[in-house]
Amino acid sequence: MIDSIYTVLHRPMAKQTPVVRRDAFTLIEMMVAMAVTLLLMAALGRGFAFIGETIRDSRAQVELTNELRDITNRLQTDLASCTVSLQPCLTPNEPAGYFMYSEGPLTDATSSLFLSEIVDGSVETPHSRYGDYDDYIAFTAVAAGDNWFTGKVPRFVLDQKTAQFNNVAYDAANFGGSPWDPVVIQSKYAEIVYFASPDYVREQLPTGINPIDFDGNSLPDNIRLHRRVLLIRPDLNVNGAITSRDFTINGVSYPFMRADQWPSITAGTNETVTAAAAPIWGDAWIYGMAGVHQQCDLSLRRVLDANGLPTRAVAANSLSDLSLPHNRFAHVRVPPTVAGLPNDETTMPILALGPPPPVLNRVSAVDGVRLAPPISGVNASVVITPNLMSGFIRPEFVLGNNFTHRFSPEDAWGLERSGEDVIATNALALDVKIFDRDAAMLTTLRGQTVRASDPGYREALRDFSNRPTPRPIQVRGDFVDLMFPVLAGGPVRGWQARRFDRLAPDTPPSDGPIVFDADMISLLVTEFSGLFNYSGTLTTLTAYQESLYRSGKIVVDANGYIRIFQPTFDTSTFHYEHDGFLQGLPAGSGKGTRWSMVAPINNNYDLGASGINSATSNFAADNFFERETSPPFLTRPESIQITVRVENPTNRQVHQMSVVHKDRQ
Repeated sequence: MIDSIYTVLHRPMAKQTPVVRRDAFTLIEMMVAMAVTLLLMAALGRGFAFIGETIRDSRAQVELTNELRDITNRLQTDLASCTVSLQPCLTPNEPAGYFMYSEGPLTDATSSLFLSEIVDGSVETPHSRYGDYDDYIAFTAVAAGDNWFTGKVPRFVLDQKTAQFNNVAYDAANFGGSPWDPVVIQSKYAEIVYFASPDYVREQLPTGINPIDFDGNSLPDNIRLHRRVLLIRPDLNVNGAITSRDFTINGVSYPFMRADQWPSITAGTNETVTAAAAPIWGDAWIYGMAGVHQQCDLSLRRVLDANGLPTRAVAANSLSDLSLPHNRFAHVRVPPTVAGLPNDETTMPILALGPPPPVLNRVSAVDGVRLAPPISGVNASVVITPNLMSGFIRPEFVLGNNFTHRFSPEDAWGLERSGEDVIATNALALDVKIFDRDAAMLTTLRGQTVRASDPGYREALRDFSNRPTPRPIQVRGDFVDLMFPVLAGGPVRGWQARRFDRLAPDTPPSDGPIVFDADMISLLVTEFSGLFNYSGTLTTLTAYQESLYRSGKIVVDANGYIRIFQPTFDTSTFHYEHDGFLQGLPAGSGKGTRWSMVAPINNNYDLGASGINSATSNFAADNFFERETSPPFLTRPESIQITVRVENPTNRQVHQMSVVHKDRQ
């Protein structure tokens, strides 16, 4: 035992492992920590980016909402101040002003139907954010309270009136300041115009009216919404007109308050404000008032001569003057050589519009067939897209965009006016609709409800026609585009065979004509469809209401070509029935009211207010059938709807708001 104890005591002790002291992380630990840190930083960055994007989108949303609210509030206020009701003038009682809206060929469905694409095997509509952006609305308004309308006029217009009051001849040297300096004035009444206009390729104006389209999708890259306020100040006339003056600016003499000669001249350089316009003198009839409208914010008209022809003299309008369409902003009478009429006739006043929008030239991807109805020149075709006067307001009437009359980029009446009438940039729609009590909302077999402005309305009509009789009763009453069944860019586009869209197959039922029966007639012949005797044929020109022809909004020449087609609701006037000039069909050829360029030499005119019963009517004296003219539509609408759509170009957010103007009963 002693030996065992000894052995234990004297056994060599086991070698102890020394403790290793570490002063840092290992490489692997550092890499793991860095990875975790990077993940956290990425998460934080993504979180902050998300917050930033959300704040940006929220700010953009607020800005769009505020912009739209400002526009719609202003529009609502203006409409509430309209001086007339929506009742078309059917009696000698003239309205104190006017209300009108013109429906362009585009609709809210055009971009979806005409520009559909196949992406990864599925149909997409990448341009559907574009709506109906070629409508036009104008009316006279009275300011509420002391918040009068304001605008600018050249100083000499006021000084001339002062000289007249003092019974002395006007001399610019007797007044302070430059005679063409802009002076702000006010008015209780104004002519207010809303319209959309694209940005144009400036180098091609005025002969080439082409919207800027860098991406080649047949849609304008940018659209601006304009509000033009033209003051009604007939008190500024001197002896019934605004006396024109020539002033020397930078060594060159320029006319102020003088329109271009109508319809054209063949020599000289005084036809327009700039000699650069010499190659296009023949177009003076269409933009001849544009220079005057650039030089002031007055509601002006051309003075007519003894034969009723437009002269170069201009006069300030009164409310009663503006009930006559030829006195209104951007209204023109088309000369006979342009409209294809006899040499002694012009058209009735129509809007000075440019050529059709390029998107209407799109064709089907299936067989290359044009999606829109035929263009002008298709003999006796009911549904057409005229090349003449079917687009936007001519660019010369847009402030600062008139290259025909702008004489200096530095002067107060040239480029510096650009943007003064703009209330929205990056607009996508100015869509005006009228309430039609007969318009039907269709329910398809799949339970989908389709309105007349929806892209699928043509297919819904076909679906309805395929149902057995008696067919279900449809819900009636809706806001529709004026003459919605035949608009060139609309979902229906007439009753002839049409592609549903550019990707539709070329076999029925996608392409056949709309069936002709009593039920379908009730769907297409409605209060404001403009149709009267739809028969399903290709050649009849009796499909439209007679009032549209009498108004001059549809003009057909002797060859059966539709030369003018401007769907318009207008309170109009009775003045043409007792104005001493001959309107109607003086030559007895073609269809649609014209304006004779020669003074009548017999009593065969103004029969609608003669007080006797003529051979043109089998009813009573001064009957509707004795009238030379008529409002385009005879029905009083319940209300008008205006929709504005704008886009934020940064994040592509799209917002829209609508205003409903109810008629004052």
